[in-house]
Amino acid sequence: MKRGISALYARTFCHATEDIDKVRAALTNAFGDCDIEVHRTAGHHGNPLSVLECSVQDGAGIFAFFSKLAEDDMRQLLRTLDERIDGDCNLFLRVDKQLAYQGIIKTASGEDVLSVRAKVQSFPARRENAVEAAGEYLTGVLERVKASS
Repeated sequence: MKRGISALYARTFCHATEDIDKVRAALTNAFGDCDIEVHRTAGHHGNPLSVLECSVQDGAGIFAFFSKLAEDDMRQLLRTLDERIDGDCNLFLRVDKQLAYQGIIKTASGEDVLSVRAKVQSFPARRENAVEAAGEYLTGVLERVKASS
C-alpha cells in the first residue's frame, strides 16, 4: 500500500471587504487549477461572508503544493508533525492568504489564512503510522526540490 499524502483540502473565508477574485487567485496560486466551490453565508455579526473550498487529489498536484513551501517551512512542518496530525490521519497547516495571492506560499499562524487539511495515507491507518508516513513524504519532497535546484 502506498504511503504519503493522498489528498489536500483547502478552505478560506472571503469577507465583504475583500475581492473574491483575489481570494480565488490565492487558492489557485497555492493549489493549482482546482475547482473552487463558493458557499455564501453570514458572519458572526450578520455580515456577508463567502467560504471558498477546493481539493487536490492527484499526486503531481499534491507534490506541487508542498514543493512551493520554503525549506524552513518544510523543516518546521517536519518538527511539528506530531502536533499537526489527528487521530483520523489528517495533517493540518495554514498558509498566509495575502502572500499566496502574491504567489508566495508560506505557512502562517494567524487568521487570514488558507486552512489546509492533508489526508495522510498509512497502513494500518493509525496516528503513529500517519506521523511516520507524512514525515517520509515531506522529507522526500524536500530532497527532490533540493536536488532539482
